[in-house]
This record gives sequence, structure tokens and C-alpha cells, in this order.
Amino acid sequence: MDISQFQPVDRISNLTYNVIDKILMHFTIRDAAKTSILSKEWRYKWLNLSQLIFDDTLWQESERNRELTRMKFVEILYQVLLRHQGPVTKMSLIIPELIGGSEIDHLIYFLWKKGVEEFTLKMRVGEEYKLPSSLFMCLQLKDLSLSSCLINPPPSFKGFNRLIRLELDFVTIDDRVLENLISSCPLLEQLVLHFINNVDYLEIDAPMLKLFELNCSTASVFLKNSPHLAIVSVACGEECDFGDGIHDDKAIPATFNNLKILNLSAISLESLEELSSVLRLMRSCPNLEEVKIVMFPYAADERSDIMDFLKAQDYSDVLLNRLKKVTLSNIIGLVPEMALIKLLLEKSPTLKRMVIVWGAFKFDDELLRTMKELIRFSRASPNAEAEGIMFARSLAPNRMKKSFLDYISYVGQVKIEASRHQAIAKKGNG
Repeated sequence: MDISQFQPVDRISNLTYNVIDKILMHFTIRDAAKTSILSKEWRYKWLNLSQLIFDDTLWQESERNRELTRMKFVEILYQVLLRHQGPVTKMSLIIPELIGGSEIDHLIYFLWKKGVEEFTLKMRVGEEYKLPSSLFMCLQLKDLSLSSCLINPPPSFKGFNRLIRLELDFVTIDDRVLENLISSCPLLEQLVLHFINNVDYLEIDAPMLKLFELNCSTASVFLKNSPHLAIVSVACGEECDFGDGIHDDKAIPATFNNLKILNLSAISLESLEELSSVLRLMRSCPNLEEVKIVMFPYAADERSDIMDFLKAQDYSDVLLNRLKKVTLSNIIGLVPEMALIKLLLEKSPTLKRMVIVWGAFKFDDELLRTMKELIRFSRASPNAEAEGIMFARSLAPNRMKKSFLDYISYVGQVKIEASRHQAIAKKGNG
């Protein structure tokens, strides 16, 4: 009997390069390198990895021994760079702080030679790394994500003709340089900007843009040419001049027929500019399907100019025929908030669900009156369901619990879902 027929068969080692590469992609660099001891056939397979992920698990930082951390980083990096074979389509380098500026320069040059298509470089906020000119030679890039970098492309740079996604976090770049960078990426579909230094005013010219995410502190943004926008998320800090940016008249120059999802954070409706801008957005995005707005907590002062503005409004041109879901957070029942809720209910014939997260810290008689007023609002959609959410601690006093039950009894068909953390009241249109 030939006992060889009972020997285990190595079915993995003879797999094609592409299959083995996909298997090793699920390993960390450290674990992928360990496969070299499996057998002679596996000794060099990890050196053909097309995706390289370096994160801080490879060099756990010690504040007391930064130099040792840097040496470890350099050792691991050069071992891979010197021995790697084949192309590198994706590279991710996440380090806790700038521990090897010149080494990163060499890495980027290496990636240019390897034809990298996706590159992520993230470092600790507060330390800046000046990008080398070799990065702007990586013309195969389709996805670029940078943080804590100083960006200044060379004069010869003509753009990334294949770039689809660009994310910049805590980078320093001149506003005109950023405008040119964006406009020189003709295929750009996703743009994410978080806390960009040195940018006060930005014109975005990106005709293929579908997703735009902005988290700013001072920047003003003008959407110059983005007719295909489908998802917009904007968050502003307390010092952001939002009224002169995306909320300016010229920042909303046309109708965004393709915009389906709109997320706005830290919106202050006590500002006449921001209130009017939110209403302009409602007019400019007729095909919205989902809206999320988080209000910025502010003093409950009813300003006369806000009241006059609301009285003078004509909403006949507001059409939200496809809006299905609305979420409004930090609502405290002020007149501008109620006007916005009323507008959304009256102009959304296909609305299915509106969620209102109350920002009030206690459930008192005034809040009860506000909630009753909301229930009375007319609705264009016969299927619209209003849902109010508040923290359970708001219902702590027994008298307020009774008031809440009175409210539930008042609105009629209500489903209650109470937990330790929150109480929820729902009502349909019946």
C-alpha cells in the first residue's frame, strides 16, 4: 500500500498569486511576515503583498523612549521597502507622532515607483509633516487621505487625473492651493475636509462630486460647480462663519437635483443668516430623501428680526416631494425650530418618519405645550409618523411623569418605548 496517498495535501501553497494576496490582506504586516516560516514555498510570499498597512500596533509608543520607537519604526519600514516585490496598490501609514520625516519621504518615493492607487497617512494632531514633491508624482492615485501635513504642490503639478476620493484632516494648505488641487481632480466624487488651516474662503469646482463632508472652524465655502452632489454633511464649530459660507446666497447658486441626503450639525437658528440659509437649502434641494439637523445649543431669546423674517416668508416654491425621513436634534421649542418643523411636515407628501430629539433638560409644562402644538401641525403625508425622544431623567419628578402621561393621552394613538436612558412617544397622523 502506498502510504503517500494518506499524506495531507497542501492545497493553499499552490493557489494563484491573486488568491494568496487576498488571504494575506487580512493579516497585519507582522503576521503576514510570520508566514515565511511555514515552508520553503511561503518564505517570500508575504513580500508580494499589494496592500501594506502600517499602524501603531507595530511600534507601541513610549514617551520615555521615543528614540527607541523611532528606531523600531525605521527598521520595520526599511525591511519591507527593501525586500518587497511587485506592485503596491494600497498603502496605509498610521503613526502616533512624527517619528521619521525623512523615512516617510523615502516611503512615498517608493510608492511612486510601485504605482500606488490608495494612500493614507495619519499622524498625531499638532505635528506637521511637509509632503515631498514625489507624492504629487503618484498620478495613479484614486484615493488619498492625509492628516497633520503641510501641503504645497510643486509648480509642475497638474493634478491627479484619476483621483476619486480626497480626505484632508488638520492639514495646512493655502486656500487658493486647495481650490486648484480640487479642480485639478476631474474625476473627484468624494471630498472630506476636516479643520483645514489657512483656509478662510473656498470655491469648490468639482463637476463629478457626489459626496461632500465639511467640518470647519472658520472656513466659508462656495459650491461653485457640483451638479451631481447626492450627500452633503456640514458641521460647524462655534466660531465658524457659517453665514458667509455654505449658507450665503451665492454659496447655493442653483438647484441640486441629485442631492438625496443632507446632514447639518451645530446649526444656530438664532442667527438670521443660518435660518434663511437652511430655508434656501430646502428650496434648492427638491429631491431630498433624508434630512438630519443637529441644532447648536443657544439661549432661548426670541429675536424680533427672526420673527419678522418668518412672517414675511412665502413657502410656495418649497417642494420636498421625495423626503421620507427627518431627524432634528437639540430641539427646545423656539419659534424658528417650530417653523422649520411645520414647513417640513407641510411640504413633504411622502414623509414616513420625523424624529425630534428634545434638548430640554426637564419635562415641564412649557415643553408639554410645545409638544401638543407640534401634534396639531398639518401634514402633507397621511403616513407621516412623529416621534419625540427625551432623556428619562427629564421625567424624574412624579408630577412631570403624570404630565407626560397626560400628553400621551392627549395625542391619541401612541406607542411608548421607555428605558433607563430615554422615553419615546410616537404618533401617526390618525
